[in-house]
Amino acid sequence: MSLLGHIRHLSEDIGPRGSATEGEAQAADYVQERLSGWGLQPERQPVLSATSAYAPFIVVTGAALLGVLLFWQPQPVGAAAAFLLAATALGAVLLELTSNDNPLRWVIPTGWSQNVLATIPAAEPGEQRPPILITAHLDTHRAPLLFSSPAWRRAFRIMMPAGLGCLAALVVIFAVGIFSPARALRELALAPGALVAVILLLMIQAATSPLTKGANDNASGVAVALALAERLAHRPLRHRTVIVAFTGCEEVGAYGAEALIRARRQDLRGAVHLVIDHVGGLRGRNLGPTVVRSEKFLRRVGCDPHLVQMAQRVADAQPELSVQVRDFDRAYSELSVGAKYGLRPLGLIGLTPEGDLPNWHTLSDVIDHLDEGTLERATEFAWRLLQAIDAEDGA
Repeated sequence: MSLLGHIRHLSEDIGPRGSATEGEAQAADYVQERLSGWGLQPERQPVLSATSAYAPFIVVTGAALLGVLLFWQPQPVGAAAAFLLAATALGAVLLELTSNDNPLRWVIPTGWSQNVLATIPAAEPGEQRPPILITAHLDTHRAPLLFSSPAWRRAFRIMMPAGLGCLAALVVIFAVGIFSPARALRELALAPGALVAVILLLMIQAATSPLTKGANDNASGVAVALALAERLAHRPLRHRTVIVAFTGCEEVGAYGAEALIRARRQDLRGAVHLVIDHVGGLRGRNLGPTVVRSEKFLRRVGCDPHLVQMAQRVADAQPELSVQVRDFDRAYSELSVGAKYGLRPLGLIGLTPEGDLPNWHTLSDVIDHLDEGTLERATEFAWRLLQAIDAEDGA
């Protein structure tokens, strides 16, 4: 099946594929069937995951506002309770933003998801070089107001650090309030509390917005990964085993990639981790794939410098593929998880020259807005990059 054929089945025949939903499970069934048809032996890994990207932040902002209310109650008990509540919320959200276990995950809704993966052994396995892990996520995001326009996306990038700053300010104010009954402190808490209230309303709106069809994010990445798996099934790499994994629940915190890499940490020691996400381009624009040098959400995560240099060499040798190499400052991806576990990550996405992701988390993320030439260039570049990695000395 063609690249667009895979995308059409995922985004149109199946449709929205929310994290830990039936649609996501149907997408997993589809890729498993494709892999089996090429003579591979796919495995299915169950994953317990959150079901909403926004539920943790609803809990945190709600807890902070409850703290403001408690701060106005008889003292010092009210201030002490507010401090404990806000401090716990701040610590938990920082852990959540760095994909670590925390108390929020004990209270938010969860559901079962799955990863589907196939292992293609090296044709000449004697040298035992570290493997290559390719991941592409199956699930789709919602279409919240925060992603509805460039202006809203800019506001969202400001809002996240501002919200954390307000929460930290409340922790300090509540702590001082334990020892001071001054009314001015209570009034001072209302200012950061007001911004936290706005964020709470936006998080509720986001959590209840409709799911996208996800043609670009990320049926496009799944289609490219399937194309690579089909080629590898007939032409495995000489020296490196390749694991092609289709992961669940990336959109709510990369739970699928986290579960996969954690479970196979020993086998993946020193592995190359190629993340393919949002590579469908934009119809009418002659875009090429983008190699991610680093990404930043709360903190910057760098990709493997040697792999970035190698990707640049492959790009320079194939100028017709229109590859660009740049940093990405607007979100996290599964490469942050690979870096967390000591893998050698590299991202492949499809940015516009302005550095934006086409139709990102909007209802316009449909197959009619994708560009087949961009998809083909992403596939060809990824294939050539795999050959280059396989040809290196394994150091």
